[in-house]
Amino acid sequence: MNGLISLTPEQFTMFQKFIYEHTGIWTLDGKTALLSNRIRRRLRDRGLESFDDYYKLLTAGTVAGELEAFIDAITTNETHFFRTNDHFEWFAGPFLDDVIARAAAGRRERSLRVWSAACSSGEEPYSLAICLAENAPRLAGWTLQIVGTDICEAALQTARAATYGQKAVELVSPERLARHFIADRAGDAWRLKPTVAELCEFRRHNLLDPMPGPKFDCIFIRNVLIYFDRGSKPVALRHLVNALNSGGFLVAGSTDGAHDFLERLERRSTFAYQKP
Repeated sequence: MNGLISLTPEQFTMFQKFIYEHTGIWTLDGKTALLSNRIRRRLRDRGLESFDDYYKLLTAGTVAGELEAFIDAITTNETHFFRTNDHFEWFAGPFLDDVIARAAAGRRERSLRVWSAACSSGEEPYSLAICLAENAPRLAGWTLQIVGTDICEAALQTARAATYGQKAVELVSPERLARHFIADRAGDAWRLKPTVAELCEFRRHNLLDPMPGPKFDCIFIRNVLIYFDRGSKPVALRHLVNALNSGGFLVAGSTDGAHDFLERLERRSTFAYQKP
């Protein structure tokens, strides 16, 4: 790869369109250096000399797992526990209050399914699991399931390991750390206790595809749709809404620009939308 510096404008456009086709994410024109650096890693792994050679390999689809490895390389996964905490306070408070009250009145089953879409390395679904664990007395006898999905398999492997560094837990209170995590001997890594970790399962999923399986009572989709454009965003949101139970809630990030595409839902707050 001697002399390989950066993608040309033509090469950037080729990869930009390929990424969009497979993920719905539109890579901004100002990200040439970032995208070049990330693709360069795949060239090294494959022993290739040029971006064009790698593009030919990638689009040929003849190398098993290369598309997944490429997506892992170019996606950004940065989050932490209880990011935007008022969303989790709503989930543990008004949302659970209503769900539990309706079950007590015989108007719904004593089960709860939650989907953390584009969950990255798992901090969001585990934050939701902590909320459920802290409401265990009220949820005794319930069937509880949290499904975390992401397009990046490397991020999902981190999520399944359920072990995090200090930065990821910086917003977790000392009381919660002591109750729900086990610190390693050096004190710089934290592993979730089984009572929390076992509430979550993780799957690879592309938001441009429908979500298979039973529907969900609550879906969190935050800080990812900002990377989708007006062509791919409604596709992803249609699949999300279709995966909701009637009466279920979708929680969207404030910067995701989802409101214009959620005409099928009723807005209950700045971030919570309910399916009639």
